[in-house]
Amino acid sequence: MNAPFQTIYLLLIFLIPCISLNAQPGSYISLKQHTEVLENSKKISNDVDIFFDNNKKIITKHYYSSTEFVMVTNALGEIKTYYPTSNEVAYKQITELSSKRNLIYYFANNLTDHLGLADEGFNLSSNTYENQFYVTLWKAPSILKGIETVKMVFENGLPIYSEYLANKKKIVKKIYYTNYKDFTQFRLPLKIIEISYMPSGDSIINRTLFSDVKVSPSADGKYFNFKIPDNAKPVDSNKSQ
Repeated sequence: MNAPFQTIYLLLIFLIPCISLNAQPGSYISLKQHTEVLENSKKISNDVDIFFDNNKKIITKHYYSSTEFVMVTNALGEIKTYYPTSNEVAYKQITELSSKRNLIYYFANNLTDHLGLADEGFNLSSNTYENQFYVTLWKAPSILKGIETVKMVFENGLPIYSEYLANKKKIVKKIYYTNYKDFTQFRLPLKIIEISYMPSGDSIINRTLFSDVKVSPSADGKYFNFKIPDNAKPVDSNKSQ
């Protein structure tokens, strides 16, 4: 494939989903997330309802844990965590946890060419083809310790695999994106498996499953406009969740 044609092809495969997004607006996305973490032969499961307002760039998460809570995050990384049972609220700000750094944001806005690597300071160092797969290599910023490069593999314009490498090309993390479903405006992997390799030789496996995905032009559901009660008592942001 010659260089001019390759450039046009790459523009098309990443641009087509964006055209769909503008043609059929649906700014309110809700879904269920089930997460399983396997570490040291022990499994921890967690269920969360996610509500994403793409206009205001606000993500609201309703956690079903031993202590129920609702977390609201905006584009500035301002996080409000509300505990309905005790009517308490915790405040903190973490730029890296901005709603615009969330995986749902990247897929919903068809920013699948880097999935946040560019926002973290990674620079694209190469792009090649390996059979039917398009492969990009990203160089980590100098301030990031422990990671040297990230390899991303695409099929039909969608990321299917990421590989994080440390010095001497040692793999420290693998991520698989599978079970893609087309929601007209965007495509979302309903299953993500992340494997992190520890220096001890052990690994941590994180499996995330998305279901009941709904896209709407209106804010259906109370959590899209969730309001923390005015009389909620402020507490330490390090309160156990």
